[in-house]
Amino acid sequence: MTNLNNTNDTSSSHPSAESTWEVGVRRTTKDGRLLALSPEPVDTGERAVDVNAWIRRRTEGWLDLQGGNLLFSAEFALMFLSLGILSIGFMGFGFMFLVGQNQHSDWAWEAPLLMLVGNLLISLPWGLYVHFLGIKAVKESPPVRLNRQRREVAIPRLTGREVYKPLFWSINTVLIAYIVVILTIGFLFSAVTQENASDEYRSMLVTWGLSILGVETLLIGTYFFFALRLKKKHDPKIVYEIYPWEKLVAYIETRQDIGPSLMATHTVLTLAIPKPDDPESALAAASINVGHETSGLAQWECIRQFMENGPEACPDPKEDETLAHYKAKCRQACKEMSLLPWLGKKVGDWFFQRYLAHIITERRINTLALKSLPEELKAWSAPLPKEQWAKPSEALQNLNQQLARAYERGLKFTQMGPVSEWQAGREEKQQQKRGKGRFRA
Repeated sequence: MTNLNNTNDTSSSHPSAESTWEVGVRRTTKDGRLLALSPEPVDTGERAVDVNAWIRRRTEGWLDLQGGNLLFSAEFALMFLSLGILSIGFMGFGFMFLVGQNQHSDWAWEAPLLMLVGNLLISLPWGLYVHFLGIKAVKESPPVRLNRQRREVAIPRLTGREVYKPLFWSINTVLIAYIVVILTIGFLFSAVTQENASDEYRSMLVTWGLSILGVETLLIGTYFFFALRLKKKHDPKIVYEIYPWEKLVAYIETRQDIGPSLMATHTVLTLAIPKPDDPESALAAASINVGHETSGLAQWECIRQFMENGPEACPDPKEDETLAHYKAKCRQACKEMSLLPWLGKKVGDWFFQRYLAHIITERRINTLALKSLPEELKAWSAPLPKEQWAKPSEALQNLNQQLARAYERGLKFTQMGPVSEWQAGREEKQQQKRGKGRFRA
């Protein structure tokens, strides 16, 4: 996923834009090792596979890279809706029917009412919280866009000061406000349900409860109204840096993170635009976990194949999050599954509200994520007449032809080392062969 918080990192793991940094070079860092893939994005000989579903949108002219499991976040938020329905139905109405009618033939509506209020105070807020977290993640993780017609790459970064925090803006403040509102509503509910109190006393308690709740709602609502607008005004802004495709720095980094009781290996594919005045750090960068160096090469080939050979050579965006794919899976399951497994699947689909979750996810992918993109990027993404398309450099074309012949002989990109050394060794061998031929003649 695009990482906007680390784009100004000056770590030594960021590749240099100097000529010493070249394709195929390996470097040792403090935590692991690097394999350079670009500048000069050459053919690695690997098959293009979207291993980590980084490809989000694709057109004839541009490709969007955007990570994150948006479907899971939508299902997790809608799960609270199902929990609320189940609790009201089974615990509320179930208890009411279990107790039965009283001597006046009246039902005990207190249990369903209590469960309804409890879900309004607990399940609904948590479901909305997770839902808005998903929206926030989409807005704060804009896509990396590659334009093959211009042969340029646009990577987002944050500009401006640090994240703005209004006074009292913290999770503890939210929890305290939440608990205070819960207690007030609990007091109001107890006042309404009192049976032994007089009507005047009950009315007084209800009036006090409603007044306190109204003041709390007004104060909390006013605070969030102004706090959110101040944050929107002062928070860092997302801007896109546009850079030539053939000069983009790309590398696979494998590092070992050592903790108190375990050691984990992480492999990350990174695309970076170096700073003009400090080529050892990135002006803008985007990374994704690939799991293994081979997977990183396959993921990189998806990007390279799109830029060099067009959308037909690049894998399609994943369909798991589309409503059409979900409907097709349901039809297939209905044909292939027996009755009990199919019923189990339908129960799971209902519990996570997967139909509605796919609708929400499609809206986030196709509308929300694109709505927040700057107008400059939209203009830059507009299609160009074919005669205005940028062409690959002659040096890159020659290098790819040489590498293609090397791969035909069984050589591997990961074993060839820096391209300059490989080319120098190749030319030396050719000269030696030519020299031996003249001597024999």
